Amino acid sequence: MIIKENYLYNISLVLIFALFFVSGLYFSKADTFSVPEEQHYENASKQINVNMYKKADSFRIDNLEVVVVDFHYSQNYNEWKDKSFNGCVLSFKNKPLGYFGAPGNLSITNCEDYIDDNGNPIGDCTEQTEGELTVQLPYFPNGKYADIYDPAGKKVLTIDLSSKATCNENDKCDQPIEDSENCPQDCKKNEPVINIQSTNLTPVSADQSVADGSTEKKIGFSPIIIIAIILVLGLSGGIGYYVYRRNKDGK
Repeated sequence: MIIKENYLYNISLVLIFALFFVSGLYFSKADTFSVPEEQHYENASKQINVNMYKKADSFRIDNLEVVVVDFHYSQNYNEWKDKSFNGCVLSFKNKPLGYFGAPGNLSITNCEDYIDDNGNPIGDCTEQTEGELTVQLPYFPNGKYADIYDPAGKKVLTIDLSSKATCNENDKCDQPIEDSENCPQDCKKNEPVINIQSTNLTPVSADQSVADGSTEKKIGFSPIIIIAIILVLGLSGGIGYYVYRRNKDGK
C-alpha cells in the first residue's frame, strides 16, 4: 500500500509540473503573438470599379460598377504612407471601413510596343494629361464615400458611393432594401417593415446585395487550454483517489 501511495504521489507531482509547464508555454506564446503584424489584410467579397475621366488635376465620375470578386484591404494605410496614392472607404457614420492602394497614382499611361526596322521589339510608355481612368476599391454595404490621398496625405478626390449602398445606418430597417444580412447595423430579426420613400437607398439587384464585409470571428477553445483542463482533471482525480484509498486503509 505504501508503494501505491508513493506512486500516486509521484503522479500528482508530475501532473502539477506538467500543468505549470504547459501554462508557461501558453502565456509565453501569447506574449509573442501580442506584437501586431506590420500589415494585416482583410477580404471583401466584392469590389467597386470607379470609372472616371481625368483632365489635368480634375476628375469626372462617369459610373460605378459593383463586381463579384475578392478584394484585399487593410485597416491602416502604413503600406502606402509616403509611397503611393491610397484611399479609404467611410461609412454613413463617417467611420473608416477599409484602406486600399491606388495603383498608378491616378495617372493615365499610354504604352506602345512595335518592331523596329531590324526586327527588334521595342516599346515606350508616356503619361497622358487627359483620358479615362478606373479606380478599384473594396465594396461595403454601408460605404457612403471614399477619399483618395496622395503619398503626402493630401486629399485629391472624394468619390460618392451612396448609390451602391444597401445600408444607410440611420437606425431604421428600411425594408425591403435593408435586411439583417446586408445591414445588421439597422436591421434585427423580426424587424417591422418601414417605408423607404424618404430614404436615400436605391434598390440593387440580388447579386449586389452582400453581407457585411467584416471578417467573421469564431469563438473556440485553444488546444493548449483543453490540455491544461485535462491535466487539472487528472490531477484532481489522482489526488481524490489517493485520499480515498488512504482513508479506506486507515479504517
